[in-house]
Amino acid sequence: MANTRFNPTANGNLHLGHLFVLLVNEYIAHNTGGKFYVRFDDENELITNFSSYKLNCITQSQIDDIKWLGVEVDGWSWQSQILPDVRAKIKKSGHKMFTEPFPGCHDMPLIVRLGADYISYPYVNQQTAERVIMDNVLNITHIIRGDDFLTEYSLYHYFCQLFELPIPKFIFLPRLSSIKGDISKSNGGYTVASFRQEGYTSEEIKKLVKDACVHNSNLTWDLYNIKRNPRLNI
Repeated sequence: MANTRFNPTANGNLHLGHLFVLLVNEYIAHNTGGKFYVRFDDENELITNFSSYKLNCITQSQIDDIKWLGVEVDGWSWQSQILPDVRAKIKKSGHKMFTEPFPGCHDMPLIVRLGADYISYPYVNQQTAERVIMDNVLNITHIIRGDDFLTEYSLYHYFCQLFELPIPKFIFLPRLSSIKGDISKSNGGYTVASFRQEGYTSEEIKKLVKDACVHNSNLTWDLYNIKRNPRLNI
């Protein structure tokens, strides 16, 4: 049995890269007799300047997309609602956390993703510790994420051991690519909302993503999952 979660940051529309991770999490959970949860990250350092109205609009748009896609969700939650209890648990453990990151203290080494540029992903100790507790509360057994989260792997394990909690099984998925590079909010485009506006059905969008994850056989579709290594002449 696998209990999984999808954890979108409330800073923009869901794109097809999100959909890829969403579908894999939901499929593995429900095909093993487990539960699939969605937990909105509305307390991320990337959105500290967002108004509550803007955050509500973003999370509601993400909910609308997920429901429109027909994805079965066993539970919805918001980090802002559960963080007080989570932080109380961390404080009770006696572990002293950073209330604010010191400049540069959470910069992780640069990593190379196959077929992508050098990318760093910043992590704040406090946020990772909170994620560990939140995942444990939901009894998450499998964490399935994009490979851009690889740099958090050791830090997550550290807090599991520190709090004496079971360590979930991690699965890292290669991010979807397009002619513009990795599909992400920073690259823009490929949002679920834009495909809905163009008249695609939910099944058509899901099929496009599934086909892209198998092989790039459809020459009229520029989304793919198999990446060439730029260091090799292949």
